[in-house]
Amino acid sequence: MRVKWSARAAAEFAATAAYVAHEFGEQAARKMQCEINEGVSNIEHFPMIGKESFTDEKTGIVFRELVARLNSIVYAIYNEEIYIVSIWSNRRDRSKLYETLINDAK
Repeated sequence: MRVKWSARAAAEFAATAAYVAHEFGEQAARKMQCEINEGVSNIEHFPMIGKESFTDEKTGIVFRELVARLNSIVYAIYNEEIYIVSIWSNRRDRSKLYETLINDAK
């Protein structure tokens, strides 16, 4: 399966990397980026590796999550493609993630 990144996920990844670099230094940012990239690679090779976290009632799309240390890679499998839909900080309110996914699916 092929991996595609949503604009939201790409922006979140870049923003998270910039934040980590600013607050904790470039080495920490590179480590975080490697963890996420390794997680995406694992998803590409083993698409069912992430746990089911949410199903959109309207579309029936199942969203899965793979934890990459302090962040979760949120993705969905659709039409034989893997869509990375969010890079979510695990320190944020989980209910906001679901609200975001529902709004994006509309």
